Amino acid sequence: MEVRYFDRGKKDARHAYKYQLIHEVLEATRAEYGDYKVVPFDAESSAKRQALLISEGRVLNLTWASPGTVIANADVIAIPVDILKGLLGYRICLINPANFPPAIRNLSDMVIGQGLNWSDVDIYRFNDIPVREAPSFEALFDMLAVKRYQCLSLGADEVVFTWREKKADYPFLTLEPQLLIYYDHPIYLQVSKKSPELARRLELGLAKLIHNGRFDALFDQYHAADLKFLALHQRRYFCMVTPYLPLSGQCTETPVLLQHQP
Repeated sequence: MEVRYFDRGKKDARHAYKYQLIHEVLEATRAEYGDYKVVPFDAESSAKRQALLISEGRVLNLTWASPGTVIANADVIAIPVDILKGLLGYRICLINPANFPPAIRNLSDMVIGQGLNWSDVDIYRFNDIPVREAPSFEALFDMLAVKRYQCLSLGADEVVFTWREKKADYPFLTLEPQLLIYYDHPIYLQVSKKSPELARRLELGLAKLIHNGRFDALFDQYHAADLKFLALHQRRYFCMVTPYLPLSGQCTETPVLLQHQP
């Protein structure tokens, strides 16, 4: 069985948890499905391009995406387990202090930086928040350096790693300490419909890891320390609705990670 997913190695080290999870899911199902071969796809591609490739199923047959997005609407089979337990929707700003507003009353007081065709772009625009897109992840930091926008909004699953990784090259880079942007943004493994056996294997593997506690342990291994460091409960949070999900019920309840004090 060949498993083909987007992986640029060290350039995408912020996705290490996802790569490790996929590996453990595949290993957990050797008895049922046998050996496998991982064939990484290392060319940075837009979400639209990835949607086309995974629909074709030759270059890509596995990725991850949120419901309603262009990838999730491709010819894919979604494995209905939020592999990040909601973390992708808890957004923290990386900023250039020389260009950050002294007081934020509304999110529209700043321009949000995002990658080209990221699914989040439509969420911000749906909420009338100005967005500036960069052609690559690396370009986002160059644009922040020259003050093209005010907040690089990243999920709580990757923002601390990214800040530490990029700080040496961009000394100005600061983790904004007060704001938390939230929207409901689950993320599922998405498998090409050309690879239904892989979909069945991943669903079984995730069920096994959840049942034996390894899923929770792996999640904590990669995220518990960063979540403590981010102190989400101490931040002023703004909730946004997402056009990818039914609007009814959104922003009516306190997000799960903010419901109980640590």
